[in-house]
Amino acid sequence: MPKIRAAESSLTAFVLYFALPAFLFDAVATAPVSEGVPWSFALIAFGVTALVSTLTWTAGRFAGRRTQPLAAPLALAASYGNVGYLGVPIALSILGPEAGLAAAVGQLIHNLMFMLGYPAVRALSSGGSKDSPVSRQMWIAVKKALLTNPITLSVAAGIVVALVDVPLPSPVSDTLGLFGQTAVPLAMFAVGLTLPAAVKGLRDGSVPAFPLILGTIIKMVLLPILTVVIVALLAPSLGSLWSGTLVLMAAMPTSATAYVLSQQEDADPRIVSSMIAVSSIVGVATIPLALSWFVL
Repeated sequence: MPKIRAAESSLTAFVLYFALPAFLFDAVATAPVSEGVPWSFALIAFGVTALVSTLTWTAGRFAGRRTQPLAAPLALAASYGNVGYLGVPIALSILGPEAGLAAAVGQLIHNLMFMLGYPAVRALSSGGSKDSPVSRQMWIAVKKALLTNPITLSVAAGIVVALVDVPLPSPVSDTLGLFGQTAVPLAMFAVGLTLPAAVKGLRDGSVPAFPLILGTIIKMVLLPILTVVIVALLAPSLGSLWSGTLVLMAAMPTSATAYVLSQQEDADPRIVSSMIAVSSIVGVATIPLALSWFVL
C-alpha cells in the first residue's frame, strides 16, 4: 500500500505541475479568446455547482448522526467534478478544438471555486486557531488557488498568448504538445490507484453506505440534469458549444483533487475517496447517456 500511495503521489504531481498545465495552455492559446466568454456560461457554471454543493451539505447535516460529520466532505465530493483531467479532453474530442476556451474557462471556474472556496469555508466554520487565524488560512487558500496554482497560471498564460496572437516556436509548441498528451492517461491511472483504499473502506464499513449512495446520485444524476434545466430556462440562446461544455462538466465523476482538499481540511476524507471510485464506475454508463441525450 505505501508503494501505491507513493506512485499515486508522484503521478498526481507530474500531471498537476507539468502535463495538465501544458494541455490547458495549448488548448487556450489556440482558442478564439477574442470572441469572449458568455456571462450566462460563467454564472451557470458557478451558480448551479454552488447550489448543489449547498443543498448536499444541508441534506448531510439533517440526514442522521452518522452522516452529519461527513456533510462538508460529502458536499465537496458531490459537486467537485473531474473537469480538468476528464472533462476538458472529452469536451475537445466530442465538441472539437473550438471548445478549448469553453472547457478551459469551465475548469478554471470549477477549480477556483473549490480550491479557494472550500478551504475558506472550512476556516470560517472552524473559527481558526491561535497559531493559524482565519485570515491566515484564507490567505493560504487564495495563494494556492490563484498565485501558485500551475493550472490557473497556465490558463492565464494561454489567454495572453491567444490575445497577442504570436505563434510559439515549433520546439516549444511540440514539447508542450508531448507533455499535454500524457495528461489524461496518467491522471486516470492515478485515480485508479486510489480505488483499493476506497474499496477497503466500503468492505470494512468505515465508509457508511447511505451518504455514499446519496452523494453519487447527486453528482452523477442531479447535477447534470439540473444544469440542463437551468440552461434551458435561463440561457436558451447559449450556443451548443457552450451549453454542451456546461453539461459535460456537470456530468463528470468526482475529482481526484477533491480528495487532496479533503485530506487537508477534513478529519476523515474517506467518503471523498469512495465517491471518486463509485462515481468513476457509474460514469462509464452515465457520461455516454449525458452525451447522447443532452450534448450530441
